[in-house]
Amino acid sequence: MSGFIVNGQPRTKPPGVSVRNFTDAAVRRFRGRDRSKVPVTELILHETVTRDVRSTVRVLERRGLGVHLIVGPDGEVTQHGDLAIDQLAHAGSHNRASVGIEVVNPYYPSLLKPCLPWSEVIDAPWAHKGKYVLPTPAQAEATALLVAWLTSPAVCGLNIPRDWLGLADGRLAMGRVEAAGRRRPGIYAHHYFGHADGAWLALYAWLRIEAGLTPEAAYREAVARASGAKRRVDLRDLNAAGEPNRGE
Repeated sequence: MSGFIVNGQPRTKPPGVSVRNFTDAAVRRFRGRDRSKVPVTELILHETVTRDVRSTVRVLERRGLGVHLIVGPDGEVTQHGDLAIDQLAHAGSHNRASVGIEVVNPYYPSLLKPCLPWSEVIDAPWAHKGKYVLPTPAQAEATALLVAWLTSPAVCGLNIPRDWLGLADGRLAMGRVEAAGRRRPGIYAHHYFGHADGAWLALYAWLRIEAGLTPEAAYREAVARASGAKRRVDLRDLNAAGEPNRGE
């Protein structure tokens, strides 16, 4: 079945997203606790430090973990748990009320090999070890489309507000956020409270959704603004249309 499963019901996928869910025998369903009586109010962005979906599933299973959605190198999404009902182990104390998205990414330049779809590496003081392998453009765009859809009224059964937990005073966090350890509705990068993953994807999603940039422009901006950044990326020069504020 093509589409997402929410509260046991199929939901039409958002335009531009390719998805296979766990009703497909080839897609593993992670089993967790039933949270059917708990409001789902959080969205957590992760990166895998793996190189394909299959090995990602194996690693998660071996570690007793699980995640709702995995975004492969080509941008295809596989759904491994009901977005509303299945409480999966991916984000510590945030598990009970969150949907988890894992984006397959080697993350570390040392894990790159010839012929892999990832090739661009940036200097990133905010990243673990100071270098960061960029997700593919297809992965970045699929993630932004998922964030937009999951935080929209179109998804009956979820209640995730479009509140960017890393954004303060026009600056978006690329690392730890003190308040993110406490549960609060909204959009998180795992880096805000746990491991060093998801921050660049949150930046790209903000540029696509809030600034309204095209996929190509958002990718370029996310690369330029994250390169050399330390703790936060300044977004105050962008208005709602994604154009520079000129002080008029």
